[in-house]
Amino acid sequence: MSVRVDTSALLWAFVSLSILSYAYSIACLRLRGHKAPLVGLKSVLEPRFVGNFRFFQDAAAVINEGYEKFQSKAFKLVRNDADIVILPAKYVEELRILPSSIANPTLAHAHNLLGRHTDMNIILKSDLHFRMIQSKLTPNLASLSEPMQEELMFAVENDFPACDGEPFPLHYSMWTLITVLYEVTGYPFDLTT
Repeated sequence: MSVRVDTSALLWAFVSLSILSYAYSIACLRLRGHKAPLVGLKSVLEPRFVGNFRFFQDAAAVINEGYEKFQSKAFKLVRNDADIVILPAKYVEELRILPSSIANPTLAHAHNLLGRHTDMNIILKSDLHFRMIQSKLTPNLASLSEPMQEELMFAVENDFPACDGEPFPLHYSMWTLITVLYEVTGYPFDLTT
């Protein structure tokens, strides 16, 4: 005996369930979330993944939009993992005096780097990374700067067109800029030389 499954009914059930779950998540955010205005979505009906993608594509524009609209008020940014509440600069001193049990920058940094997925939660258990930067990296920066400068000059001479005193637009060669940045910043870690 075979069971016949109506695929159109399953599709409609899936679509209906998706719409209901989306509506439920929006309602929960509106009722239980921070009451600060949301920046990054063009309307209430716009799906959050569109706002997430907009933030991913051009975070600076989304943040600037929030600062322009809400200069002296708190606002929220739509981001992939969580909404971020941006506070005005007038609260910086008040935040600075809070104890680390309330406002912990290391915990926030671990969360921002997706610590539970990337094992960056190690920074919550040890200060080894701070000690390594202070004892190993910082004293050796001078020895790295000259080779990195040579790498940059080589990249500028070979990867950018000669300008002959005339300005030229850089927007056409974003991939070139990324490549040069990769070569110069990756120089200290290059194990092939």
